[in-house]
Amino acid sequence: QVGAWLALVICLLGLAYKVRLWLTLEIGDQARGLGPGRRAAAALTGLGRALIGPRLPGMLAALFLDGLLQRRSWRRSRLAWLAHICLYLGFMGLLFLHALGPLIFKEYYATLNPFLFLRDLFGLLAIVGVGLAIWRRRSEAGVRAINRGVDRLALVLLAVIMFSGLLLSALKIDSFERFDSMVTEYSSLDDPADIGALRAYWARDFGVVFPDSQGRGDAQALARGSELHQESCAGCHDAPLWSFVSYGLGRALAPAAPALTRAGLEQGLWYLHVLACLLGLAILPFSKFLHLFTGPLLLMVRAATQGRQLSPANQATLRALELDTCMHCGACSAHCSVGVALRSVGNLNILPSEKLGSLMRMAGNRGTRPGARELALIRQGSYVCTSCLRCTELCPVGINLQDLWFAMKEDLARAGLGPEYQAAAHAAGRAAGPSRGQGVVRVGTQEVQRQMRLSPLAGTFDNCFRCMTCSNACPVVRMYEHPMKTLDLMPHQIMHALGLGMKAEAMGARMVWNCLTCYLCQEACPQMVRVADILFELRNLAATQPPDLEV
Repeated sequence: QVGAWLALVICLLGLAYKVRLWLTLEIGDQARGLGPGRRAAAALTGLGRALIGPRLPGMLAALFLDGLLQRRSWRRSRLAWLAHICLYLGFMGLLFLHALGPLIFKEYYATLNPFLFLRDLFGLLAIVGVGLAIWRRRSEAGVRAINRGVDRLALVLLAVIMFSGLLLSALKIDSFERFDSMVTEYSSLDDPADIGALRAYWARDFGVVFPDSQGRGDAQALARGSELHQESCAGCHDAPLWSFVSYGLGRALAPAAPALTRAGLEQGLWYLHVLACLLGLAILPFSKFLHLFTGPLLLMVRAATQGRQLSPANQATLRALELDTCMHCGACSAHCSVGVALRSVGNLNILPSEKLGSLMRMAGNRGTRPGARELALIRQGSYVCTSCLRCTELCPVGINLQDLWFAMKEDLARAGLGPEYQAAAHAAGRAAGPSRGQGVVRVGTQEVQRQMRLSPLAGTFDNCFRCMTCSNACPVVRMYEHPMKTLDLMPHQIMHALGLGMKAEAMGARMVWNCLTCYLCQEACPQMVRVADILFELRNLAATQPPDLEV
């Protein structure tokens, strides 16, 4: 009792600490000067409006479809969905129907159905979920393990809880000492013949393993044991076959069961199981398993605010909440448009999952803030990002990663790590100024594509919005310190030139001839532009005719 209350108090204090962080962390310029009182009032006001407004059905749909059924994960990866749904259902089922069962249900008996069956079912689901998650990390390309120390501890505790619980349940089914203690405590039997008959019945139908010949009996004894069971035991015990995993494990341990019972393994497993449960409860607010609660909350908030501009106070709170909603699934990094640059640059902050951890440290969510060297790496990773929105669209819990990256750049600029980027952006704007007053001919029509003699397949350059993903992915570009001096135009600039009708400039770029046709640019493009195919067609056109057509 003392340990349970202590773990619960630590958990509640941890949750209070997290709520305090959500109301105080400052991420981006928008959050400056907004105190916790103002942010809490704005959050409560927004919650009240959502609960009594027309968006409540959408919020409930998001809770059920995206939070519980993991619809967003289903759309992205069936294996990821299966792993998450098994873990989610297993964890939440064990929490509410087993660990908190005596508090939630008026009449809770762990040895009766549906609790007997559901306990093993949810435990098995959690184990399968962990196994699928491990398999996915090893089999799917690009998925990286990004767990922190406390996350690894939580995973170890989860494994200990699952396996110790199933093994403990199996030993309880086999244990003759537990049978004898139940007969002494809950029945009024004192006749050795009746006790022997009940032993024979429980040995045959409930799997208890008695030493020597204590569990043997003839047909008459078994019939008497059945009567005694109905009188004294049936109200509290269903057949252990319903506990299908534990019962099968108990049958496997049956030959050694008496020796294990005498050695006190059952009691030792009980202490191990309870200790792991209490430690897991205590560290829950500080581990990634907090997303089991914050994830559905964030999805409901997204459904309530879809298409609406949040107030600065609520935007600041939401950004802080998002830091504790990441489930560390690695989907954003596995599909990052510029993730291919990691092989050449070697800076993990290029990847969204790693960059999110860096943002946590910058905001003070991890205790220690990054030093100057780490900030320089964070800056490089932040400005390699092309803001293609892919990570945000893929996040299964609805984190607006693109908004966090913009806020991160604002914080970096405030720390003196953004002037070069800002100066380059301003210079590009000034350079483009003279041409903004001129009429620009777009070449998205089939007629213009026909005049340029590009196939409809290659004409997908009209979808390009110049995010530079293709150039960041290109191994040819990465070979040179100053690629434009050698290549004339980089891939995204060639797409831009075609978009302006500048066929001669596009065909004349040395990049067209240096292209390796490795298709990395085309595979990375978030707009499905056939970059490699276009370069290949430009090469063929340049070889067969002079580039004299201007549109």
